[in-house]
Amino acid sequence: MKIGVFDSSSVFDRSQHGQGLKADVERLRDLRLNEMGDKQQELETLRQEMRTKDLTFNEDTRDGMLQRINQLQIDLQRMNDDATREVQAEFNQAQKKLQLELLSVVDAVGREASFSLILEKGLTLYAAPDHDITGLVLDKFDEMFPVGGAAPAEAAEPSGP
Repeated sequence: MKIGVFDSSSVFDRSQHGQGLKADVERLRDLRLNEMGDKQQELETLRQEMRTKDLTFNEDTRDGMLQRINQLQIDLQRMNDDATREVQAEFNQAQKKLQLELLSVVDAVGREASFSLILEKGLTLYAAPDHDITGLVLDKFDEMFPVGGAAPAEAAEPSGP
């Protein structure tokens, strides 16, 4: 019986495709952080103006400034909440996509290398180091899902038992 064990998180972290999806999520996160940074700067500018000119404002102007500051704080919190949800959803979608692709990769590795059993390292209590096929799975993953390329048709669905 031929048994293999692989580390899926290592495959995700080291594969070209996994790195590309991770970069996409990070770009979205950075974009949202920049947008919030702009809003934060606007808020800080308004607060600074309020601190430096507070004594010169009449009551209506002061109340208007306080309302604008309060509204900017609310807007910033909403932006943060929305960005957090959006980035988390993007991350979850990328992770789900990678997991589905990994199933087809492991299926292909199993068939091509005549494995009887392939286990995921995180779910295995012990495996001898000579059973580790993470490198093989990683190579196959990069072959089946090249960056900028389309996946081969047979890689779309893993075959059943």
